[in-house]
Amino acid sequence: MLKQVFVALAALVACAAPAAAQDEITPPFYVVRDADSTMYLFGTVHIRPSGADWGNARVRAALAETQEIWTEMEMSPATDARAQTLATQLGMAPPGRPLSSWLTPEENQSLNATLARMGFPAGALEQFQPWLAGLTLSLVPVIRAGYDPNSGVDRAVDAFGDANGKTMRAFETVEEQLGFFADMSPEAQREMLREAIAQEPEAAAIMGHLTQAWERGDIETLNELVIDEARLNYPEMYDVIFVRRNNAWMRTLVGELNGAGVDFVAVGAGHLLGEHGLVAQLRYRGYVVEAVR
Repeated sequence: MLKQVFVALAALVACAAPAAAQDEITPPFYVVRDADSTMYLFGTVHIRPSGADWGNARVRAALAETQEIWTEMEMSPATDARAQTLATQLGMAPPGRPLSSWLTPEENQSLNATLARMGFPAGALEQFQPWLAGLTLSLVPVIRAGYDPNSGVDRAVDAFGDANGKTMRAFETVEEQLGFFADMSPEAQREMLREAIAQEPEAAAIMGHLTQAWERGDIETLNELVIDEARLNYPEMYDVIFVRRNNAWMRTLVGELNGAGVDFVAVGAGHLLGEHGLVAQLRYRGYVVEAVR
């Protein structure tokens, strides 16, 4: 099970659930054009049920048209293996600082009750740092509900690019991505763990609610559940996961738009949304960004 969790860590956390088989999904999808450049922005989710669709005809047509495909990081067996190694290195508790020491006695009781529901013994995560324990508690019930880290949208986009001879680009390394979590302040890590414990009984239902919004392209609901929730309740995590990364990616995107050709950018849907999202930042810079319908 933890091997699957580490694979999911390599892609970061996102939300997904099955779509109705007869319905075409319409995820968040935008296009930016200037005189000699076209850039598609595709908001993804990083974990999906096996066999669930990952895009529609318009997304596939844009991929066929594109020359360069950008994802958050390189996707390969070597990257997955590196993610597992790094999670072990960065996520293990230092001597004398077990996971239980981060929580009150009452919170430890809740943690052990959560582990019992998962079929794990009390203290099963004692060797973990809070951020890794929090991600584990968030991902295990979702994986057990039938979601597969290997079926994420980003991986499907990457597979399309590899199969069709596209030039693949990445914004970040796996070291950078896991470092975002490992470098969070102690208080932010503690809050992440507490939230994971509190939400574990409803984790699969929450994933389903969020993914329905993603599959419908319901930007208002996604903003409310992903961006507003993080910005208001977890400001440090919001700054680390969204603001800083989006700002860094924008420098790359503007550089690409200053050139020529067609680019396809596939990143977690949350990175497109809100006042710090890529769509808003491009519009602020004077680019016309249109939703692809």
